[in-house]
Amino acid sequence: MRIITWNCRGGFRGKAKHIAEFKPDILAVQEVEPIAEIASISGERPTYFHREAPRPLRKSIGMLSYTDTKLTSIDLAHGIRRYQAQQGDKIFHVMAAWTSPTTIPEKKNYRQLHEALVLHEDWIRQRPTIVLGDFNQNAVFKGDGMSTLLELTNALGLVSAYHHFFGEEFGKETRPTHFHLGKEDKAFHLDYCFFPKDWKIGQVQVGTFSEWGKISDHAPLIVDLKSC
Repeated sequence: MRIITWNCRGGFRGKAKHIAEFKPDILAVQEVEPIAEIASISGERPTYFHREAPRPLRKSIGMLSYTDTKLTSIDLAHGIRRYQAQQGDKIFHVMAAWTSPTTIPEKKNYRQLHEALVLHEDWIRQRPTIVLGDFNQNAVFKGDGMSTLLELTNALGLVSAYHHFFGEEFGKETRPTHFHLGKEDKAFHLDYCFFPKDWKIGQVQVGTFSEWGKISDHAPLIVDLKSC
């Protein structure tokens, strides 16, 4: 199963073709503009597309699939999107995040995901759950944002695919996912995919600046799971 998270920095209609070629089973895209018709999405047509925003004209998260994976939207709360997913006879949950003050204007902070993990703890424990997206957090940033997040995910039995696969510490990532102001020398790792620690991972890839720098200020995080 292939899972991808990518902040497209808007204009997803024209940029979708770049990510569609990876044929993701589950694709969470942040900063997607309002899109009414699936036919307007460039490249191969997704088998599933859903976008919902707290305020209709704002950029938001788009959830897509390019395979026979079935996704059902549950709700949007705290700027976080929840889905039930099914692949074959396996049913699991997906929580997609874009933590940003712009997603909930009345809450000027980046802690929406922390709140959602607490609010939906019972739901997360009901079935295996994937939590992914642009968290806008890194362990080197000031404050306890990342340490609190890791306390919550650890308690839920979730691990970061990137750190689990590459064996790197939080805050010492060698493969950035975000290029601030579109500059290669201002790079941070801000995008994550957490999954149940008893699932088996196959491969993790992170796009490079040379590949994605002209498309977005983020590179995709691509996670291939061998079993779940």
